[in-house]
Amino acid sequence: MLLTGVSAILAAQQTNAERILSGRDTPSHDYDLIHQRIEVKNFDWDATAFDGKVTTTLVSLRPGLDSVVMDMGHRLAVRSVIVEQIAKGRAPSGRPAARPSARLAARFARPGDTLVVRLPHSVAMGDTVRFTVDYRGKITQGRGLYFFKAEPERPHRPQQIYSGGGTDGNPNWIPTYGAPNDKETWELVATAPAGYTVVSNGRQISDAGGKGKPHTVTWRQERPASTYLISLVIAPLVKVADRWRNVPLAYYVYSEDVPLARRLFGMTPDVMETYSKLTGVPYPWPQYAQTTVTDFVGGMENVGATTLVDWLPDARAYQDRPWYRQSLIPHELAHQWFGNLVTTENWVNYWLNEGMAEFMGGQYWGAKLGRLGEEDYYLDEYRQFLIIDARRRSPLAAFNSNNVYSKGALVLEMLKKQLGPERFWASIHRYLTTHAFGNVITEDLRRSVLQATGENLEWFWRQWMYQAGYPELVVTSAYDSAAATVALTVRQTQLDTAQADSTSFRVSTPEVFTGPVSVWVSTAKGDVRARLQLERREQVFQIAGVRSAPLMVVFDANNAMLKRLTFEQRTTMLATQLARDPNLWNRTWVIEQLGRRASDTLALAALSRAARGADYYRVRAEAALALGAFPATSALPALEAAIRDTSATVRERAVEALGAVGGAKAYSLVVAAWKRDSSYEVRASALAAAVGIDSAGSKELVRAALTTPSYRDVIQNAAIDAAPGVADSSIVDGLEKILGHQRGSALALASLARRGNNQALAVLVRHKEDSRAWVRRWVLDAIDQQLQK
Repeated sequence: MLLTGVSAILAAQQTNAERILSGRDTPSHDYDLIHQRIEVKNFDWDATAFDGKVTTTLVSLRPGLDSVVMDMGHRLAVRSVIVEQIAKGRAPSGRPAARPSARLAARFARPGDTLVVRLPHSVAMGDTVRFTVDYRGKITQGRGLYFFKAEPERPHRPQQIYSGGGTDGNPNWIPTYGAPNDKETWELVATAPAGYTVVSNGRQISDAGGKGKPHTVTWRQERPASTYLISLVIAPLVKVADRWRNVPLAYYVYSEDVPLARRLFGMTPDVMETYSKLTGVPYPWPQYAQTTVTDFVGGMENVGATTLVDWLPDARAYQDRPWYRQSLIPHELAHQWFGNLVTTENWVNYWLNEGMAEFMGGQYWGAKLGRLGEEDYYLDEYRQFLIIDARRRSPLAAFNSNNVYSKGALVLEMLKKQLGPERFWASIHRYLTTHAFGNVITEDLRRSVLQATGENLEWFWRQWMYQAGYPELVVTSAYDSAAATVALTVRQTQLDTAQADSTSFRVSTPEVFTGPVSVWVSTAKGDVRARLQLERREQVFQIAGVRSAPLMVVFDANNAMLKRLTFEQRTTMLATQLARDPNLWNRTWVIEQLGRRASDTLALAALSRAARGADYYRVRAEAALALGAFPATSALPALEAAIRDTSATVRERAVEALGAVGGAKAYSLVVAAWKRDSSYEVRASALAAAVGIDSAGSKELVRAALTTPSYRDVIQNAAIDAAPGVADSSIVDGLEKILGHQRGSALALASLARRGNNQALAVLVRHKEDSRAWVRRWVLDAIDQQLQK
């Protein structure tokens, strides 16, 4: 007991970096998984069950191995375990080396979510073992597999089954080794009903079966990968074929989505080409499939066979820059390098998978659209990062880190700026080639940078990968005309407030973040640029050679440091920066500062100019939105121009600002946008703005919107959100009419019932007994959420 207590104290005293570098989070296992043959059939959609048989080939990693422990969900009922072969030596491609033993039934145990196979006799280190597990799989929906039955009156939702994969999914439908630190090859053999397509990893080897009868499809994954990437999709799908270089591509979609598929997925060859050129590593798998399924979380990067949600945009939706195209496809494809070819060794280093993939999306858009396209992508990541960090602060490399996506992308973008593009991509190339088909921890990336560039960035890793938070900088400037200098005072104000966990371990936020930043001072007599090194909690920097009063002072001119910045300056200086600074983050920061000066006519003028005529749509959009804080008479001229912008994003932000400004003129403008704009997002925002300005006068708009189709139902959702504030009997009737395909309508009805609307309550009571199971479920959930409070 004393030793246990001492160990706990020592563990609590470790830094997060020491914990990560110790390797304590990589699980032990005493075999090397070589190959699995996975056979699944007799799928029962009503019982969410199937029959499975998995033959596993592995090599012993210790002398005297007498039991094999595998991960296997407790709801998988084992019928038998047969040891097929035990042979001396390591098997090439999963085949025993020599003199296989006879087939023998093996004893087994099922403690928790594991399977313990007792071998007939112990085997030597390096010997090969093959055994087959026959079982009946009973699935809890969404744990391992998803079963969806076709339901009348629910379009675009055919009967289907698919696997979830991820950090813990696959052992809930197959016995395997679930952690990422062992790679294998595999075959998947699935018997599916007639008319159903089977999609899995690798190459399709065969499809056997008579016409109109169940058929058996075999896929073979011939290059090793971690088992969480094993995939299965069974659904009535149509294959749309494409190609990148000599690699076949397939887009599997529902038949009604075929006309939409090529426009969306047709970007895939270009993304593959871009990633291959940037990394210097060609796409590493023999084919790439993208398969759409219902009710999915977004995407899962199964090796060579990504599974994606079935939200294919229609033609009109593209003007709203749909997330599916902007982020989802580039992110999941990047995983084929980052996560699949090179895989985290354990889940505390998971950011090496997800942060890398999230980062690569911005690199694609930078290559495609130029610098502003890249900065635009990371501006979204920055805002998402701040939201997540405010909820719970966590390092990138940490157990249960909550910010592996956005923070990972931003830190890698910082690293690229620190090294410069050429050295950065040389480092990434070294990382991918050194660890191809292997596993890595965060330190392996640092070593790759060191090997490729000779630069040891331990200081960067320590604060950005292993510690939490970011610098919160308060900057002030003072000009000395006699000395021709600008004094910049930089204070770091971030606080280390994290609480210890149940083991007394806590992550830390650095008291001081170190690193270089550049400063740009512009004057009537020329520009002065300086490079500063942050290394203390408070520093004063003297910038020499400033021969006249600054027209603007830009701190961190190329936004090379992830930060929150407070820098009070005169409005004229901010306006100059908004007009001249090429960096998108800096310009949006300026817009935020100007937007807080609603009584300042110079701020109004600067924002109005930007909203009307800035060179990049995102600057116009941000400026238009900021005008919503200004008086109506002042803001309306620029907003009236912005609502006619060629960019749907600008029009949407102008509509939102008009909703904040209010008044009769603003109302007429947003109603006109609702009636005539071609963008779904603009119309949805216009509806919300109209209701915000005049709820009583907008009832007819809400009634119409409840039955207006749009991509991902954004217009109907806006109407549902607005309904409780404008409700009369016709609105309640409208909510009831869409109850069969809009879950939100049940929540709106429950919200109304909670406020005393008896008509809404009667609708809910009536539909508790609805013939449609999903409607009953939605109604009961809504009652539980709203009326039980």
